[in-house]
Amino acid sequence: MLATATLRVNETFYSLQGEGSAIGVPAFFIRLDGCPLRCAWCDTPYALEGTAGTEVTASALAAQSAHANAVIITGGEPLVQDVAPLVEALHGKHITIETSGTIFADLPGVSLFSISPKVGSSGYRPKPLTLRKFCASAPGRMQLKFVLADDRDYEEALACVRDLRDALPPDTPIVLQPESASAGSGAGYVTTLRRLSEKALGDDRWSGLSLRVLPQLHYLLWGGEPGR
Repeated sequence: MLATATLRVNETFYSLQGEGSAIGVPAFFIRLDGCPLRCAWCDTPYALEGTAGTEVTASALAAQSAHANAVIITGGEPLVQDVAPLVEALHGKHITIETSGTIFADLPGVSLFSISPKVGSSGYRPKPLTLRKFCASAPGRMQLKFVLADDRDYEEALACVRDLRDALPPDTPIVLQPESASAGSGAGYVTTLRRLSEKALGDDRWSGLSLRVLPQLHYLLWGGEPGR
């Protein structure tokens, strides 16, 4: 069955995890094609339509990633497709799924759900019912990562986390990340990251949460170049 299960794959590549609590870890990336969202600042517009991908079997993808200890299934929105056969084929590896948190999937073989609820500037709002399902099914295997372009995004991210507080598993990483296009590059990006860090450090409303303020490492290193 695994030999015939196929997914629409936009690209594959080997690089460093650029975001979230596993930042800097070498990993094999599988970018699936297609996404129901159209975030205003999407950094992978080439993977949205679902028409640019190539059909690849789960077993072939597992073979391509054989040299890697960690595999990241991303998009687009990877949970638009049935990734269960791929997760099964990757058994034994550290598997991360990067998702918007708008589609729920119960996948025990996934090591980490990196969930990025969309706020304010994206044009969307978080889906609390879906997020609560992840909280219930993946304690210790999830993080919430918020991409922030402005103060409104910051406040909406905080409100989202506080609304989930009764369901959020203890020690769940909460990542705040500057939106790269708004942050700029070079010294401008560092200034934006510093301001966000200082704002979060001075905000007691994050007390008791496992908060991290992190950059996009791949953006700093390669400027958002596809396949890096």
